[in-house]
Amino acid sequence: MTTQKQVSIIVAALLPSFGIGYKNQLPWRLRNEMKYFKNVTTKNISPNHKNAVIMGRKTWESIPSKFRPLPDRYNVILTKQDVSQFEQLENVRYANAIDEVLQDLLQDEKIGKIFIIGGCEIYNRSLFSKLVDNLLITEIVHKKDGEVIEMDTFLDKDYILNNFTKASANDLKKFVGEDIEFADSKVVEGDFEYEFTLYKRN
Repeated sequence: MTTQKQVSIIVAALLPSFGIGYKNQLPWRLRNEMKYFKNVTTKNISPNHKNAVIMGRKTWESIPSKFRPLPDRYNVILTKQDVSQFEQLENVRYANAIDEVLQDLLQDEKIGKIFIIGGCEIYNRSLFSKLVDNLLITEIVHKKDGEVIEMDTFLDKDYILNNFTKASANDLKKFVGEDIEFADSKVVEGDFEYEFTLYKRN
């Protein structure tokens, strides 16, 4: 059973550059994208499982304290600091090495799907790990003419396009769950149009 467990990066990126942030902030606030993120990362494969979300310490600290830890998920925070100094919370683990964490989660029978949720350093480091099977990328297009969205943080676009293949909308829906809203259609919010995609490692 553990051999079938999937490790996925989930991220929103601006096309065509695959930009994901500017000055440590998201350059957009997309309500339906946030809803999709919550639904996908929370939906369990069975009532006996809990999904895991892995993030860097800065990403963890950027979440308002009243929303931490992310509910109904096992939260893993990667840090370069001594993990013993952090408060021990239920459904929270601090760790130094992503490879070690992934191996532990893959072997834990209570963990369902595993999602890497940021930030950029964690994304790009884990991209090169053979343990990452899928990329769930919300592909965003800015539709307002003459306005440039500044970005200073990017996914490794060349590595993604050379090592992953974009799957069909049907494959995405099977992966995230048939009942996940917006999984097979484009969404327009304000000046942005976006769609949810799945990339599978070659």
